Amino acid sequence: MKITDKIVSLVPLEEIEQGAQKQLFDNAAISFVKKIAVMADVHQGFDLCIGAVALVEDHISPSFVGFDIGCGVLCYEVPQSNVENLSAEDKLDIFNEIKKAIPVGFNEHENPYVEVFKSAAGDKELTDKVNAKLIKQYGTLGSGNHFVEIGYNDKKTCFITIHSGSRRPGWEIGNWYMNKAKQENQLYHKFFSIDSELGMAYLSDMNFALDFALANRLDMLKRVLNIVVGHKATLFNYINENHNHAVVLENGDVLHRKGATSADFGQLGVIPGSMKAGVYITEGLGNSEYLSSASHGAGRKMSRGFAKKNISLETFKGQMEGIL
Repeated sequence: MKITDKIVSLVPLEEIEQGAQKQLFDNAAISFVKKIAVMADVHQGFDLCIGAVALVEDHISPSFVGFDIGCGVLCYEVPQSNVENLSAEDKLDIFNEIKKAIPVGFNEHENPYVEVFKSAAGDKELTDKVNAKLIKQYGTLGSGNHFVEIGYNDKKTCFITIHSGSRRPGWEIGNWYMNKAKQENQLYHKFFSIDSELGMAYLSDMNFALDFALANRLDMLKRVLNIVVGHKATLFNYINENHNHAVVLENGDVLHRKGATSADFGQLGVIPGSMKAGVYITEGLGNSEYLSSASHGAGRKMSRGFAKKNISLETFKGQMEGIL
C-alpha cells in the first residue's frame, strides 16, 4: 500500500512501531532517496529501519546496509538423509557434535580464510582489524538471531538452514565507513557519492564482506553436512540470500536492502519462520512496486531483550515441545 509518494508498505502504517516510522519518514525526506519499500517484518534499527529497501540516486550509504554486511540465510537440501527417522537420542548426539564443530557467540577458532583483505580506502588500521578476525571467525555462527537448523518437509526431505553474516570483519568495515561518512559529509552524515573515491571504496570493501559472509555460511554447512551424513559430502545446488547489501543499478542508482532479500522473478529464496515453524522456500514475483524484494524473516512482536524479560523458560519450553 502507498504511504507517501516515496514510501510503499506491505503492512499498514499503524502496525509499524513509532521508532521505525520515524526512520522511514526521516530518510524519505532526503532529496536523493527516491523510494523506500517496507517489508512485513519491519522494525526499528540503526538509521534505516530493518525490513526496508531504499532506492537512492547516485549515492551509497553504509548505514542503509548496516553493520552485519552480507548477513543472510543459506538453505541446502540434503540428498539421501535419514535424519527424520533418527531417535531423539541420536538427534541430540548430532546437535552436540554441531556445537563442537561450530563456535557460537563470542567463541572463535583458528580457521584461516583463503582471501586476504586490503581496504580499497587504503586504511591500514581497517585492513589489519579485518584480517585479524578473518582467521578467527571464518566458519563461526555468532550470536543474536543467528542459527543452524536441521528440518524436513512433508515429503521427509531433509534441509540444513544457516543464518549468519560477515561477523566482526563486516562490522569493522561498516563501522569505519559510517564514521567516515559523518566526517566527510556535512549535509547528510551517511552517504557517499557513488562515483567518489570513498563511495567506490565502500562498494569494494562491502563486496569483500558479502563474499566472506557466504564463504562463512558454506564452511559451516560443510561441517554440519559431514556430521549429518557421516562423511565428506559434495555440495550441490543451494539457496543463498543476503539481506544486508547494496547493489549499483545500470542507471547509477543504488538499491539498498537492510533486513530484506532479493525477490526477482523466478528467484528462489528462503524466509525463516519461528523456531517452531521452520523455514519457507519462496519464489520471487519480481514486483517492481516493492523493488523486487521480500521479507528476510517472519517478523516479531517483541525484541529479544523484551522476550527474555517477559517469557519464562518454562513457557518457552512448552511452546517448543516436540522440537529438538
